[in-house]
Amino acid sequence: MLNEQLPNIIIWALLWILSWSVFLLFLHKKGVDYIRRFLWTATYFLSVAVVTSLVFIDHIARILQNFTVTPLIVLGVVALVHIILYTYLPKYLQKPEDYFKKYPKRQYLTLDRKRLVSKSMDILSQQIFVILLVIFLQDAGLTLYQIIFAFAVIFGLVHAPLILVERGAWPAWYFAVFSIFSAVIFPVLILKVQYGFIYSYIVHWVFYTFTAVGFWIWYNKCREKIY
Repeated sequence: MLNEQLPNIIIWALLWILSWSVFLLFLHKKGVDYIRRFLWTATYFLSVAVVTSLVFIDHIARILQNFTVTPLIVLGVVALVHIILYTYLPKYLQKPEDYFKKYPKRQYLTLDRKRLVSKSMDILSQQIFVILLVIFLQDAGLTLYQIIFAFAVIFGLVHAPLILVERGAWPAWYFAVFSIFSAVIFPVLILKVQYGFIYSYIVHWVFYTFTAVGFWIWYNKCREKIY
């Protein structure tokens, strides 16, 4: 059964590589990122999500069967909390200006509403790939534990280049480790929880927000000790 899913997994991998290559090697070099021209970034990742879904429309249709409004209400509440956090926290916490000047590429640590919009679409795109990979592995006849292991290996490899980009700095290992932890969370939510793909998206989204908020709080506490 694994052989039957090999073409799907290969196409999946090619789409993943192509989508990120276009963004990093073309759009990003043109000045498009998560804050500058953020609408371009949001539109791009939304387009990637739509195209990938259409390529594997039969698989996506399976998870949408008997869908109700309940998870969308939960998603709406989470989105509202995000908007409040990104709007009001920067008013009460000192922005890490010196840190961002030193590390301008670490936009994932910013609390900027523009980035909230663009990153939300990026996460949507990533989650489409996550959902499809989990479905392919399930259709290959793997058990849940085997899916988790395979997912951890694949997702770990996908995030490995970040270690080279960051030259071994803490963000690289932070995201690499949590990408492996997500291998446990995402498949279980998608396969075992009703409408779990929505909750998988929420967990992914909250993780990035938790990371940025946690960094700002840590920075402000360190700053208080210095001054």
